Amino acid sequence: MSRKLIVTKEAEADILDGYLSYEEKQEGLGWRFMDEIELACDRILPNPFLYQEVETDIRRAVTHTFPYLVFYTFDEQTVQILAVIHGSQDPAYIIERLGA
Repeated sequence: MSRKLIVTKEAEADILDGYLSYEEKQEGLGWRFMDEIELACDRILPNPFLYQEVETDIRRAVTHTFPYLVFYTFDEQTVQILAVIHGSQDPAYIIERLGA
């Protein structure tokens, strides 16, 4: 059974911020960022256990091309993307954002 992907409003805002930031640096780079986030989600969906649990029931995937972390939780039917955060962020900020 395949899981449904749910992206929270907060994660959508994170992705948009990343897109705009990269697009401002170089035209087309924002789209490459979006593609990388999509690839990360494509890796998570079939095997959400693939990535390390960083807090209770919260896992973190690392993107390959851009320095971003994709935080998610899952159950039998869904994978929920909670946040997409630049890897240079303070870990305390990340924990606060996730409500952990």
